[in-house]
Amino acid sequence: MSPARRDPRWDNAKFLLILLVVFGHAVEQAGDLYDIDRSLFLFIYSFHMPAFLFISGLFSKRTVQAERYPWKKLVPFVFLCLVLGAFRDWSIWLRNPDHGFSFYDQNKISWFMLALFACYSIAWLLRRVPPKYVLPASLAVGLAIGYVPFISEGFALSRIIVFFPFFYAGYMLDRKTFASFLDRTPVRLAGGTLFLTWFVLCFVLLDKVYLLRRLFTGQNNYDEIPKALGGGEVLYRLLAYAISALIILAFFTLVPRRPHRYFTRLGARTLSVYFWHLPILDILLHTPLLQSAMEVSVVLQLALAVVLTFALTYLFAMQVFVTPVNWMLDPWSIPAKLKQRKKDV
Repeated sequence: MSPARRDPRWDNAKFLLILLVVFGHAVEQAGDLYDIDRSLFLFIYSFHMPAFLFISGLFSKRTVQAERYPWKKLVPFVFLCLVLGAFRDWSIWLRNPDHGFSFYDQNKISWFMLALFACYSIAWLLRRVPPKYVLPASLAVGLAIGYVPFISEGFALSRIIVFFPFFYAGYMLDRKTFASFLDRTPVRLAGGTLFLTWFVLCFVLLDKVYLLRRLFTGQNNYDEIPKALGGGEVLYRLLAYAISALIILAFFTLVPRRPHRYFTRLGARTLSVYFWHLPILDILLHTPLLQSAMEVSVVLQLALAVVLTFALTYLFAMQVFVTPVNWMLDPWSIPAKLKQRKKDV
């Protein structure tokens, strides 16, 4: 029996999302300089990481439904989290020698690795519970968790709990059925209109919608969010959930369905780009030359962000960077590979 054909739609989606991840971090650095960067940051952060978790959930069924806990697949995510956390701390330490490594604080780029471990693990523990109960319960917990004062302080717990419903929604869906739904002409037209509308709103109503920023990141409890939310914090998080869900759906309707020679194959290498890009990008953007260039004009700053985004994405998708990340994701196979190399020699 031949292996199932890989659907290029999801590799295309992952590649476009990792471009947004890198670009989002590039424009974040200039958020204090230009409103356009704040608008772009808000737009990107409203859906890109939940969309990544949704795709992970979409392809998680075999792992989640395993009879035994799949520790060989999941434990390496924790290891990768710690290595990436140390890498990120090192990049900050270069410009701030007082900064130290923290195992407890994983609310940095490494949080996503911890979230993958946690989402798979929680879904596995709940695998025998009907999804019709799990999804609404996880949404209720995600709404309520903002009232816990210490939840955002360590181990990315707030982000994990807030974003778990997106992972689980992907787990619930059948890929072929979902893809067929996305391919319907009315759905694609509605998706494109919705995506463009939200993009425009992030610019023309920036002052009104920017207060959702910390809700989109999922990182903060309600006490850490500006008082502009008033007493209806949970309603604002519900609004953020709704916006994220709709824009994720809209994004998928716009993703190319056919293979593309320049980026489809790189969709399988997004974790490598994710691992390497931010520490290096952060070092580059804090050099005096680039900092001065960003302050010249918004056009030059955005041009630099675009160039760095594509350069780093394609660079870190090269095999020399992919290989060590793959080793960390599958350390159990290294002894066998080394043994095989000795035999070949």
